[in-house]
Amino acid sequence: MCAIYLQATVMTQRIFVNPGGIYFGSGDFHIETLLGSCVAIIYWHPEKKIGGLCHYLLPTRTRRSAIADELDGRYGEEALLQIVNQIQIIGTNLTEYIVKVFGGGRMLNLPATSTRVGVENARFALDVLNKYGVPVVSQDITGDGYRYLRFDLLTGDVWVRRGYTVMDEMKI
Repeated sequence: MCAIYLQATVMTQRIFVNPGGIYFGSGDFHIETLLGSCVAIIYWHPEKKIGGLCHYLLPTRTRRSAIADELDGRYGEEALLQIVNQIQIIGTNLTEYIVKVFGGGRMLNLPATSTRVGVENARFALDVLNKYGVPVVSQDITGDGYRYLRFDLLTGDVWVRRGYTVMDEMKI
């Protein structure tokens, strides 16, 4: 009689991070998000196989409400503080992480102005990481259209799929 052994295949779980959201952890996960003018900063610790992603909409909050004591992930400054807090809780340092930056795309074919939200978001990420002394090892920022990201928490790999601006899709 022949014995047949079946090995269960465990599929990688997917976690989607919405705008203003933050994920930090470990395990066999693909962390995914969709970016337009928003920016995602990805952090990965190659030895500990832990990492995270923050997805922010604006660099900073223009005014702070008296009742808003909690950090808000919609703002890059506060999202970064949330990630740094998580990094410190587990006893690591931000400079130990491989950091990648994505997003800041131009979503509408509007006339050029001196300030574009996506460009400001991307500039903020690079400037603040430089201030912290953290090198950015990979980036895909600004330009036209959206980006769909998938971050493999086990390997640190990031896949990017790019799409059109809203107005370009309407011309098709």
